[in-house]
Amino acid sequence: DCIFCQSPKTNLCPSIRSTQGQGLMPDGTSRLSKDGKQIFHFMGCSTFAEYAVIAEISAAKINPGADLDKMCLLGCGVATGWGAVFNNTKVEPGTSVAVFGLGALGLSVIQAAKTAGARRIVGVDINDAKFPLAVEMGATECVNSITCEGGDIKAVLMSTEKWGYDYTFDCTGNVNVMRTALEVAHRGWGESCVIGVAAAGKEISTRPFQLVTGRNWKGTAFGGWKSRTEVPKLVQTVMRGEMPLEPYITHTFKGLENVNASIDALHSGSCLRAVVHISDSGLQTSKLPKLKGNVRVDGGWMKQLSHWSEACNCDMTFSVFLPDQLARNSPPPPVLYYLSGLTCSDENARTKATFAQEAAKVGLAVVFPDTSPRGVNIPTQDDSWDFGSGAGFYVDATTEAWAGHYKMYTYITKELPELISGLFPVDPVRRSITGHSMGGHGALIAHLKNPGMFSSVSAFSPICNPTAVPWGEKAFTGYLGSVSAGKAYDATELVKTYSGPKPCILIDQGTADGFLNNQLKPNNFSAACGEAGYPVQVRMQPLYDHSYYFISTFMRDHVDHHARALGLRPKL
Repeated sequence: DCIFCQSPKTNLCPSIRSTQGQGLMPDGTSRLSKDGKQIFHFMGCSTFAEYAVIAEISAAKINPGADLDKMCLLGCGVATGWGAVFNNTKVEPGTSVAVFGLGALGLSVIQAAKTAGARRIVGVDINDAKFPLAVEMGATECVNSITCEGGDIKAVLMSTEKWGYDYTFDCTGNVNVMRTALEVAHRGWGESCVIGVAAAGKEISTRPFQLVTGRNWKGTAFGGWKSRTEVPKLVQTVMRGEMPLEPYITHTFKGLENVNASIDALHSGSCLRAVVHISDSGLQTSKLPKLKGNVRVDGGWMKQLSHWSEACNCDMTFSVFLPDQLARNSPPPPVLYYLSGLTCSDENARTKATFAQEAAKVGLAVVFPDTSPRGVNIPTQDDSWDFGSGAGFYVDATTEAWAGHYKMYTYITKELPELISGLFPVDPVRRSITGHSMGGHGALIAHLKNPGMFSSVSAFSPICNPTAVPWGEKAFTGYLGSVSAGKAYDATELVKTYSGPKPCILIDQGTADGFLNNQLKPNNFSAACGEAGYPVQVRMQPLYDHSYYFISTFMRDHVDHHARALGLRPKL
């Protein structure tokens, strides 16, 4: 019921501000003392304490596998600079930016401005030694405000941007610099953001003409981030490798007794951020994925990552489409898992299936796993196109040669969903699944073997009865030792004994598919569903084949099918 918390315009909340400023808890007391003397809480968080009590409203739950020695930088400083760019000014691609002060705060503004797509980023400082790192972080050039030509930094900056800079940021806390930053902002629409904290009692000033002619002067507290809901997302962003924190950590100290040394390091001018490792938390730090790609597409971002898989005992690669958030307070998107077919990787469907525009429209995240482990030491893994590499068949192998790595069923139903919900701002509960051919088989069995896990299921040309077809016979014999063992991964067999929620299964199948009668057998599955009383809609599409032309034609229908089951659209 707090109007501040409900508003997307601010992150300020007055609920605890009055007591926080007094160094007290919300109930007006302090929980710290020494030798009977009361000790006040610093900014409500008691930073330099081995143990501390904080207000529940101030606690944000983050991924337990996050590296706290890095994530502590998101408590202030770096997060503030990022937020000033992303939240307060909303820097746009192709714009010009001037940043005054190249400490950690200024560098974080530069880093975020580069990510936002600014065409020109000028860093300003009085210390030339800070320039190389600023350029490394994304500055296109740097200027010393004391030694610049004529000693007039305003004139130097305006000489290269006739009407001024679209966005300027003060990261110094110096009121004179704040004025300069405003006055080099672009006439008519320039925005100048005050981030640095001025000394007590200091005041800012400028001629009203500067504002009358269209410049906007604004400030930020903690970059506008809403701590409870958005700090966990920042942690995920760092863990995915999209916004590295390592360049900011120039000094590290062990033990609370070295706090003063860390402060001395900050005062020395050579330190950006000093991390004090007070004691071991007891939490195990997660092995982080490697970001391989992050591409803008159709109202969202296509991200590709590789990570160590405990299930498959090797590095695995997957792709994720994240739709743009429609509003700041929008709920996290549910997830659709798309399992690909024989010979495919995570890249095929994401580039050919024409899914992104519709997924972005409804607000649906889509995950594309690989179809098998890659590069493991199995001599025969690349001998054929329908077994081994690119053909994991979404089973947990039990035969000696394959059991060490080919655990694709566990990977797609347990390990990957946990990884996705931990690393991405998605709904951890609402999920659906679909797939093509071998992936359609995987989607069907993942649903039938895990009642209630998926809100909906669909498939394109699925291998519906693999124990009765050559592909399945080869896969089950090789991975499981026998065809009969494959009944535990056969949708036609599983539906006969299924007990659980029965969302209608949507299947699209082309009549011109060369694999229809000898490998796919949708009629067998449809008949089994009829006998078991399970609702299924098999749509035979005239003259369509097994290709991505077929998939892309009907992908919109499948996204709609899942969107309605996940509550993104009204149910029919």
